[in-house]
Amino acid sequence: MEILEELIGLQAIDTEVTQLLHRATHLPEAESVRTIEAELAALEADRNRAATEAGQLANTVEANERSVDELRKQIVRLNAQLRTVIAPREAEALQHEIAVLEGKISALDDEALVAIERSEELDAALATIGRSCDATSQRLNVARAELAVAQEAVRSALADARARRDDAAGRIDGGWLQQYDARRAAHAGTAVARLVRATCGGCHLDLSPSEVDAVRRLSPTERECPNCARWLVV
Repeated sequence: MEILEELIGLQAIDTEVTQLLHRATHLPEAESVRTIEAELAALEADRNRAATEAGQLANTVEANERSVDELRKQIVRLNAQLRTVIAPREAEALQHEIAVLEGKISALDDEALVAIERSEELDAALATIGRSCDATSQRLNVARAELAVAQEAVRSALADARARRDDAAGRIDGGWLQQYDARRAAHAGTAVARLVRATCGGCHLDLSPSEVDAVRRLSPTERECPNCARWLVV
């Protein structure tokens, strides 16, 4: 087999390795995992916000209940005083103070009722979010398992391609390998191309009939595309 045929065979394997390396970092399964992870993170954030608000509302209800208890105690004391006073003005003052306290109790009860109603809404929302989190976590486990399978398939294919590459490169002279590596780096990964009719498989430009004839007359190690300087296999 002439050297350029060996090099184009090596190049095919190198291209395969490059494609596998690109695939390894662009697996659709990895994108699926990232998408589901983002969904789960958003759900967890919603759950945390709802739980925080629910905790704050519970604190409000508890604080209001304590305040109402204290206000009721004050009203009891004022009512006891009211039963002992004789002066009308003093009685009016006590009654006004009792009315103010009762107004505060009413406001606190209203605030607590609103908090309780909102807490019930949050409890329902938390239950829904919890079910969504469970379902999304299950989807994520499946996606991660599929990603692991895909990654292992790529690793196996890469190991096979690299073994074939080592075997092919081992049959080629080191000097040729150096030239091949240099040309491949300079020509976007394609050091050797086939001449298909009059078209270079590397730059995809047509050669004139005289150029094709000149290339065919050269020895295999001297055949180059006059347009892109890649080696040509004819």
